[in-house]
Amino acid sequence: MGELFRAHKRGLDVEVVVKRVKAQFHGRINETREADILKNLRHQYLPRIYDIIYAPDGFIYTVMDYIPGCSLQEYVKRHGALSQKQSLKWLKQLCEVVSYLHQQKPPVIHCDIKPQNIMITPDGDICLIDFNTSLIFESPEMNALGATHGYAAPEQYHVSPEVLRRIPAEAGIRWKAWSSQAAAYGRISERTDIYGIGATGYFMLTGYAPAHSLESVIPLSRYNIKITDALLEVLERAMRPKQKERFPSVRAMLTALENLKKADRRYRNWKIRCQVTAVVLGTLMLLSVFSIWLGVELQNREREDQYAQLITEADELIGQQRYEDSLDVLGSAVSLEENRIEAYSRIGTVLYRLGRYEECIDLLAGLTFAYDEKAMARQDFDYVQAELSYVLGSCYFQEEEYTEAVQNLELAVWFAPEEPVYFRDLIIAQAMRGNMTEAVRQYQDLKKMENVEEEDLLLVEGELAYADGRYEEALVPLLELARGNDSALAGRSYLLAAQCCRYLGDISREISVLEEACAVLDASSSVMHTELLAEAYLQSGAGNGSPEQYEKAYALCSGLMERGVTDISVQLNAALALQYLGRTEEALQEIESAVKEYPNDYRVYVRAALLYLDPQVNDQEKAISAYEQAETLYKGAGVQDSEMTYLTSLIQELSSAYG
Repeated sequence: MGELFRAHKRGLDVEVVVKRVKAQFHGRINETREADILKNLRHQYLPRIYDIIYAPDGFIYTVMDYIPGCSLQEYVKRHGALSQKQSLKWLKQLCEVVSYLHQQKPPVIHCDIKPQNIMITPDGDICLIDFNTSLIFESPEMNALGATHGYAAPEQYHVSPEVLRRIPAEAGIRWKAWSSQAAAYGRISERTDIYGIGATGYFMLTGYAPAHSLESVIPLSRYNIKITDALLEVLERAMRPKQKERFPSVRAMLTALENLKKADRRYRNWKIRCQVTAVVLGTLMLLSVFSIWLGVELQNREREDQYAQLITEADELIGQQRYEDSLDVLGSAVSLEENRIEAYSRIGTVLYRLGRYEECIDLLAGLTFAYDEKAMARQDFDYVQAELSYVLGSCYFQEEEYTEAVQNLELAVWFAPEEPVYFRDLIIAQAMRGNMTEAVRQYQDLKKMENVEEEDLLLVEGELAYADGRYEEALVPLLELARGNDSALAGRSYLLAAQCCRYLGDISREISVLEEACAVLDASSSVMHTELLAEAYLQSGAGNGSPEQYEKAYALCSGLMERGVTDISVQLNAALALQYLGRTEEALQEIESAVKEYPNDYRVYVRAALLYLDPQVNDQEKAISAYEQAETLYKGAGVQDSEMTYLTSLIQELSSAYG
């Protein structure tokens, strides 16, 4: 759709590309889409935007980085299919940059990842280009703006009737059929780009583009290429037609690519075991049918005994909270019996306890297990199925993916309808999903269960009231539950109770609740409570000007950072406490450290600008520079921030005062 001109930008002394929409598309597409997306992004594998020029000829010109080299399409055409080593390097780089795009707020979905849009630089790195059909993902109802056959995921062919009407008649019939067929695959999401990455990897390794995603794609295993089973599995998973069967995120796919060696060892061991088993069986066949039967039985029993021992050992380690050790043991169990469910269920539980929710989802999502009456009783199998679904649903809940949480928790309830905890968390997920009517109805059913605990009912009462905005009403059951004997429920209830107090505007009560939580809970369980308490101290100090509150806030932030908790909120709150205490030099050091750590987060520049405007610093030039950086990043963040609004008013006043 565009015409490209190579040029030289005198001011910066750099080679650039000037891009103009072709005449036939002028006025029919968003001519600044690519520039609007890229102007706030900074990544080593993305081009930079220098200017957007509205020219007298009526066209819009975008000036961007000139990327020397050639496209991946041209590279493979010249050199042939790539080795696994080379493909893996560029696939990892591609995952890194796409993960960066998806982490923007709102996420940027490229929607056209293909060899033609990947430049190979003279340094041997990639650069992802051409964002004309990309989407800023603000609504699940968005449609794709284009589809390149072979690299477009099935969901990209599901287009609106308005788009179908604009497609020329000769192609319209095909597109109508594709759109109807693609409707079952859902709408565009971050997983759309995962398909494109997988298809690009397919091209790298074979030299051929995959077939249309709505048709039969030739499996990679059919090609005579040297590729490990682990990489084969990663690419096949990335290219699965159903979105839920792909990786949950590009970050998860990158993790899988980085751990290929571990996965390959598992596959090699599995193959060796298969080969050994085949040799043993072949030898036994020469002896007699009875000997074969006896040998297989003994082998199976020995393997089952070993598997059972590993599960028992893992349970003991989990009971001792030696979670990492338990994962090693459970990994051995999975290698021994890949189709048994018990080890997977325990791995999921451990990952959930460690807070590794995305990793747990990546492991468990899409897994299915067949019942084996020789391995366990049907009732036991159903219970383990329920527990696995419950853990997966709980991980989705923590990731705020409430639809998936509800689906998995419903499965848990289906497998174990007599377990009130599963039903309890399903009700809460329904409420957070916004389905309050169903949540209330199910709560009435929960109360009728004979084995339901009072704590479960209290938690649901508090969560339902909280989700419905009845904060004062929610406090009663939440505080009662927080002061009970269940430490896990206590931590959860303290957080919700504090949030209720904040929404009610009762800062003193919020501080009281959080102080109580930090005193009662152990250090590992109270990190979030400590962060919120520091924020509450800062807010209270700002209200009454008490330096004591600022001292408390800084002490809490310092303690968290000493324990290795150094997220952006902790650092910014530490700097703010120091600023309020008049320790501006230390505050500046903390802010500068935060800028280095989070260069793409507008919040660090907002705090920096406000600190430079502090009378004790009074560096207006640096304040304006930090504000301009904050403003650029803020536009792409897709949020509303009162602190940014306040800073804008201060800068405007400053500009007015000095003309």
